[in-house]
Amino acid sequence: MPSRISALPGFAEAAARSAARDWPVIVRATGGAPVPQFPGMLNVALAYRLDADRPWSLDDGYRHLAHLLTGALKPLDLVVEIGEIADAFCPGRYDLSLGGRKIAGLAQRRRRATDGGQAVLAHACLLVAGDVAAPFGALAAFEDSFMPDRKWRVEASTTLGAHLGSNDVMADVIGAITETLLSAPTP
Repeated sequence: MPSRISALPGFAEAAARSAARDWPVIVRATGGAPVPQFPGMLNVALAYRLDADRPWSLDDGYRHLAHLLTGALKPLDLVVEIGEIADAFCPGRYDLSLGGRKIAGLAQRRRRATDGGQAVLAHACLLVAGDVAAPFGALAAFEDSFMPDRKWRVEASTTLGAHLGSNDVMADVIGAITETLLSAPTP
């Protein structure tokens, strides 16, 4: 849960009800929108420092992570697209999708360093395996209890496992991303 949502009226009560349903709510420092965490989700985070003289916009940070992930998934014969899936959870311009259904949301946080540079944390929540109905159903119940204008649909998302014929999708995806990160240049 991004911290800005924790300040909304009704948040504490909704979080308590969600925790009672075995879906605890945890506040995070990065932006975006609420995202459920479950065993089939892979969180990928990049942390790096930018020198003060390095022009690097928020869009540059999102593009960098999005292109790393799409490139990593190509060897698995997955053609991932970048662009907002408007009726999916946590919509953003740099959503990753397969066949028009969201497989990842990206977020980032930046801090100014004392020397004028920046510390950047860019992360993605990648839906790898399992059934998304339970975690996204829990998220919908949480949001609907105090944010009644929810516009996303569970069906707008899918997992990589739904598109791969693998016995161990998580291991395959982690391997592909690790290989890419080991050879990718840092910003």
